[in-house]
Amino acid sequence: IYNHLKNNNIDVYSPGQKTDECTKPYVVVKDSGLSGLSEISSNQQLYDLMCYVPEKKYSILEEFVNTVKECMDGLFPMIRPTHFQTPSYHDTTVKAHMISVQYLNYQKKERS
Repeated sequence: IYNHLKNNNIDVYSPGQKTDECTKPYVVVKDSGLSGLSEISSNQQLYDLMCYVPEKKYSILEEFVNTVKECMDGLFPMIRPTHFQTPSYHDTTVKAHMISVQYLNYQKKERS
């Protein structure tokens, strides 16, 4: 996901990598856990794409989120949207507004 976004000219970071003030839109890709699916031999790996825009540019937040979603369509069917999206959040630590969108990837379970 990180490389795909980067290769499509979207500024992308890992959690904790960007801590200074938000001056332009960017995405933080976060591993959101793994759950097993009992009915099939797969695990469900979840990822949150946290989309940030500068606090004085709230009006471009939804447009940026849509740009990220369109970019992520290029990874379908390997990476799929869960259709879960958070409401906007004002993050005062980086002076930005953020919306998180969630994606999943099915992975074959390792035998124990």
